[in-house]
Formats: sequence, C-alpha cells, structure tokens
Amino acid sequence: MTHLTHAAATSEGIDTAFANGSTHLFTLAWLRDHCSCAACRHPETQQRLLDTFALPRDIKVAVLELGAGGKKLQLAWADGHQSIFGAEDLAEALKPVGILASDVTTWDDAEISADFPQVPYDALMAEDAALESYLEKIGRFGFCFVEGTPATPEATQAVARRIAYIRETIFGGYWDFTANMEHKDTAYTTLAIGPHTDGTYSFDAPGYQMFHCLAFDGVGGENVFVDGFRIAEIMRRETPELYRILTQVEVPGQYIDHERGIHLMARRPALREDSTGRLVQVSFNNLDRAPFALEPAFMAKFQQAYAAFARLAGERSLQYRRRLAPGSVVLFDNWRLLHARDAYSGYRRLAGAYLNKEDVESRLRVLRLRKARAA
Repeated sequence: MTHLTHAAATSEGIDTAFANGSTHLFTLAWLRDHCSCAACRHPETQQRLLDTFALPRDIKVAVLELGAGGKKLQLAWADGHQSIFGAEDLAEALKPVGILASDVTTWDDAEISADFPQVPYDALMAEDAALESYLEKIGRFGFCFVEGTPATPEATQAVARRIAYIRETIFGGYWDFTANMEHKDTAYTTLAIGPHTDGTYSFDAPGYQMFHCLAFDGVGGENVFVDGFRIAEIMRRETPELYRILTQVEVPGQYIDHERGIHLMARRPALREDSTGRLVQVSFNNLDRAPFALEPAFMAKFQQAYAAFARLAGERSLQYRRRLAPGSVVLFDNWRLLHARDAYSGYRRLAGAYLNKEDVESRLRVLRLRKARAA
C-alpha cells in the first residue's frame, strides 16, 4: 500500500515524499482543484462540482497533517474548506494519464511457446478471477487463447461480451464468414495474408480483435502472430535511426469500396509513441498503405525503415504459428500484435469481432479495483 513519508508546505505548494523514494511538489492550485469532498466532486458520478476558474489565485493552507500512517494527506485551507487526499490517489495522479499499467513481456516463437497464454472457457465465463487472469495475460503478452469454447456463434459472442460490447465497423459487429468476398478485403479470400494490423484506415483502429475458427476442412491456412513490440525493441537497439523514422512518418491507410459508398482514410506513424516516449501502438499494413510522397532522400530512408520492419515481421523465429481450430478462441491486441494467414484450399468458417481498447482496459481496471477492495 502506497504511503507518504513526508509532507511540508512551501511557498510553491506541498512538498511530498513517498515510501518508494519518489518525491513531488503538488501546487496549492492543483490540490484545491482536486479536492474529492462531496461539495467538490459528485460522490456517485465522480464528476467535478467545483468551479475551478472561480478559485482565488492566492489560495493558502492553514493546517497540514499526515494521517493514517501516511496514507492520507489532510489540508485545512485558509478559507475554512478541508480536503483529504489518499496517498494512493496522489501517486496515481503522477502516472501518465490514461495508462493502465501492465507487466509487458515481449516474445519470439520459442519464448511464447514455452509460456503459452491460455485459460479454460468454463472458468472464464463463471469466475471473475479467471477473467482477470485472462486480461492480465493479454496485457502482458498481447494475446490469450480461450480453450474449450463451444464452436458456435453464440459461444463466440458470449466470450466477447464477457469482456465488453462488440464494436461496429464497416464489417458489422460480430462477423461470421467464409471466403465469399462479401467485403473487398483479402481476409474474405483463400489467399495468403502477410503480417499486418487492422484498421490503419481508421482514426481509432480497433484495439482488440477476436478470432474463432468454427469449421475447417482443407489444407493450409496456418495462422501467424508476431509481437510488434519485440520488432520495435530490435529496431530501437540495432537500427535506432530507422526506428526513429517509423515514429515520425505518418503513413496513410485506406479502405475502398465505392459500390457501398465507402472510402476510409487515416494516417499515423507505424510506431506511435506517447508523450513519455513509451511505444503505445504498432500500425502496419502494407496492403492498405495509400499513396504518399516525401522529399526523395527522406522517402528513401522511410522505405528502408518500413522494409526493415517487414523483414523482421517475416522472420520465422519471431512468428508464433498455429492453425486456428474449433474450440480455441483468441483475443489479441491489435495495437501490438501483427497477424497473418497462409493461403489455404477447402472450406473455412471464421467468426470474430472487434473490441475497443478503452473498454477492455476498463474491464481490467474494475476487476483490479474489486480485488484490491476485497483483499
């Protein structure tokens, strides 16, 4: 449990030290704005009731105390208002906004095969502990299988909805198809599909994708998963200049089906970092890459970097390969893992869905909170 070992008022704010050795100066304006009492924040919605912009500029603290063994910071303001801050909440506020911290382990084929992420269907559907374990594995490895799932549309959708609601896209919500060219996408053929992420033509690419092969009677069709974060690690270590180019150049993607009135376009770097320099999204789909041009010398550098990424994605040692079969549902992070499929002949029926990034993280965040409160 996080606690404070020191808190003292200064001319600039409240100087604090945490038990893990970290320190931070919280300004008085920030603390007053983040008071969580019932008058300042709605107890049910947690929305701010305080008029931030009506606060006086010369706000002052009259009394400061550390309570509950350093777990609480108690302030009495000069105007008589009182605020209590949990040390846990203060520490949380110092983390990058919106990031759900997970232990991330990148992998190659040998490593993931030795520590394969999977959970049983019956436990997942019945136990929150199994659901939390499932989502933690996805956060760590980028994917996890649900084994023993009935090979039906109903069971497949039930697994998705156990986590969050299904995202609607141009392909619908839950999809269930064969190689019927229902949509203008090579996924609806028997052709081989190289390693890629989905939705490079969407401003908000689907965060997670689910696959369940309901039936297969044929030859080929092996599925491939590649950890894009591992590729990024290799490039950052071995070819840092090429890595940096892939974080800078916004690559456009597009999806065209004029018969249905659709022409989607979006652009973002192949490797997208957040403001802290942390890699948050891999976005790579050479099939859907739209035409664009840069200054010739820089374009050549980009093409070199993009090709280097593609070569690594094609390395057998970095690919986990497995033909999906009835009973095995996989959910994977589309902002991290690349997926592919070998060409096949015969009959194949694939079902699946997209889930939003924030909804999956929301589910795990709540499960963690419930477990912490029960401890």
